[in-house]
Amino acid sequence: PQLLLRRLGDHVATHGTTAPEMSSKPAGPQSALLRHLRVIRIVSEAVSRSLDLEEVLDRSLDALTQVTGLEISSLHLVSPDGERLLLRGDRGLSPRLREVNLVLPMGVGLIGSVAQSGQPRRVDDVARAGDLLHAAREAVIADGIRAFVCVPIRARQRLLGTLALGRQTGHRFSDAEVSLLECVSDQIGLALDNARLYSETRHQLQEHEKVRAA
Repeated sequence: PQLLLRRLGDHVATHGTTAPEMSSKPAGPQSALLRHLRVIRIVSEAVSRSLDLEEVLDRSLDALTQVTGLEISSLHLVSPDGERLLLRGDRGLSPRLREVNLVLPMGVGLIGSVAQSGQPRRVDDVARAGDLLHAAREAVIADGIRAFVCVPIRARQRLLGTLALGRQTGHRFSDAEVSLLECVSDQIGLALDNARLYSETRHQLQEHEKVRAA
């Protein structure tokens, strides 16, 4: 979307970037913007290759993790009843932290609050966050997770879930990186919604064929 890309460009021009794949060396605004656009392109290409929901989930996390170099990521989708967030994919989560993240309450905790508000959340030292779930705090400390960011996943004005990323270093997520992740989450959201529509259409056709064959 042009608006998101323009916002990303504004943030990169002002703040630069600190993501590992985007180079640890100082870079000019144009160079940083090109790197961010490369991330968007790679993720977009990866998720658009399939209309299978599980493949889209898997490819989106693979592409995002590989191209940015971020150590930890998780993707939750809203449950059918809208009351919970269900972990549908992750990279780098320890078994203990994965167990805590399997099912999260809507509106509670860092990820739950992002899902309810629809607004991104960035924390420089996640273990000190007051609304971090108690069950997650010990695992976060044990895993050495420091910086954290979570953005909503949307498609066609509808909340689908959340995308969260973490770093085991002291480097905070910049404004430009948050904007980048919002752009990426929009790409993932559209791919997920397309997969859902394809699955529903295929199911309807199958049901129609059953009726005709009866």
